[in-house]
Amino acid sequence: MDYETKPASRNELRLYAKLFRSICRISDTEPIDPIKLLDKLPEFEGFEDVRYEIVYNNALHGNVPAQCEKDEFGWLIQIKESTYNRAYEKNSGGDRMHIMHEIMHPFADKLGFKPVFSRQLTKDTPCFRRLEWIVMALAGEVMMPYEATKNMSIAELMNTYGVSKAAAQKRSTY
Repeated sequence: MDYETKPASRNELRLYAKLFRSICRISDTEPIDPIKLLDKLPEFEGFEDVRYEIVYNNALHGNVPAQCEKDEFGWLIQIKESTYNRAYEKNSGGDRMHIMHEIMHPFADKLGFKPVFSRQLTKDTPCFRRLEWIVMALAGEVMMPYEATKNMSIAELMNTYGVSKAAAQKRSTY
């Protein structure tokens, strides 16, 4: 499900990605392993209330590979077992991006990207005001830092940062 939220420009998202990397003590150039990051998140300021669990493949609806929800304890990221295994064992770029996308939900919320419940999301709502687009774009900016990747080919992005071809293609256009 998607919601309208405050707008964000690509340049703002790049700054937020640098902030995230700084909070997590990750350099502006090194690749991130979302699987390893999951275990370290609670150690970082502002992420103490983020936890995750691996769930059976039928625990999440349809083709949802992972999800993040706020509950009374903070944030819970649920990841299908198959998604986690592919990201861990085969280093699947798409699954790695799904997991990073869910990690970005609490971060985006803490940055003030909250659903605007008084406005109904329509097909005319621009992407830069859609919460899911902002979170996915932020995940891409975190996984592939702009300054380090702006001159890389799609193959270099995939090999160096462990992202999917689709994510690498999007980076090469922005």
